[in-house]
Amino acid sequence: MTMRQSDLPQYVLKSDLWPTPTQLLLLRACLESGAEARAAWEEWSSIVDLDHLDHESSYLLPMLDHNLRTIGVTGHPWLGRIKGYRRYIWVKNRRLFAQGSQLIKELRPLVGDELLLIKGAALACRYYADLGLRPMVDFDFMVKRESAPCVLNHLKASGWKTPQWYEQQQRIGLIPKGLSFSNSHARNMQRSDGIEIDLHWNLMTDLCGTAVNETFWDAAVPMRLPDGSQVRTLALSDLLFHCCLHGLVWSRARSTRWVADAVILLQDVESIQWQRLIDIAERFRYTLQLGTALEYLAFTFPRQANIPEGTIHSLLERDHSTEEVGEYQERMHLFSDGEKYPLGALAYYRRFRAHSSPSNSNWIEEIRSFASFLMRHWDLPNLGLVFVLAPFLAARRICRECFRAGRARAAATLGLTR
Repeated sequence: MTMRQSDLPQYVLKSDLWPTPTQLLLLRACLESGAEARAAWEEWSSIVDLDHLDHESSYLLPMLDHNLRTIGVTGHPWLGRIKGYRRYIWVKNRRLFAQGSQLIKELRPLVGDELLLIKGAALACRYYADLGLRPMVDFDFMVKRESAPCVLNHLKASGWKTPQWYEQQQRIGLIPKGLSFSNSHARNMQRSDGIEIDLHWNLMTDLCGTAVNETFWDAAVPMRLPDGSQVRTLALSDLLFHCCLHGLVWSRARSTRWVADAVILLQDVESIQWQRLIDIAERFRYTLQLGTALEYLAFTFPRQANIPEGTIHSLLERDHSTEEVGEYQERMHLFSDGEKYPLGALAYYRRFRAHSSPSNSNWIEEIRSFASFLMRHWDLPNLGLVFVLAPFLAARRICRECFRAGRARAAATLGLTR
């Protein structure tokens, strides 16, 4: 059984992860030009308090300063503060890149040329007009999975430690405590001077495995760091793929950064390999999620996000399996009755098995493989506890599904009697 995007219920397309109307005004003030940008700035500045700006909006202030200067806005009392913040980000990013460049030199004997700059570091250095326009929390890079244990040991020996926020998320269960290179994707590390890095050995949480990552390694392109040294990064199409999915699927709250990053990448629209983008999304079963992200960009910023209509149509107006539709709803926390539940371990495992491991020869090996995956996913000390915890969690999920179905039937009955 398959579904097309047009067959999906409308609630699937109404995610609470999109920017708020106020955040969208700020995005327009940053990304639009001329009268449109000025009007968005005037409306946004009249309804917000700069002293109590939300976290996501503060990331856009350097871009706002740049665009306001471009369109000639003057005289507003906030301009000096916004300019000062942009200068602060420029200094912070220069320091982070200097430390990152030094770390890359240290790692060369361990990884050679097998190192990719990804996420904010690649975007800020290669695609933004100024190093101070794109705030960065950490310095993200990726190495081959076989090199990751050696690199991680080197970092620990050099004084890098797990930051406190990472340990707090581990304690409350947002991040597994155990580290398995086969079904995890990265580790955040911090030095005593406050510099943070994010060491990746897989590009994303649910795309783990050598064969998957080779897709991105094979297409990597060279880039130059601010100090003149050479490194590699993801191809433009792959950066756009990662930017859209990481921002839309993996952000725990409304995110504005992925929208701004994607629009910046789309300014070089002639260099994007659209067929490659479609092929990757199809291969990794992300057509619905990527198509929805690109459709939002094209609808919201039609002049800046000049995305070929055929690309969006190819991603959305195709036969989506019920499994992909269900996964999309689950990842976006979308259900017809408004309830929200966390992504189930089975959804992670389906992707893990589909893209990361060879097929098991019999059902006993498959059960053992799934149990081992759950043990690592739930951070359990031994395999036996999986068979204790799994029935309880499965029963709880079934109860929730039945409760949801009952509410839906009751609502439908009430609608028919009116």
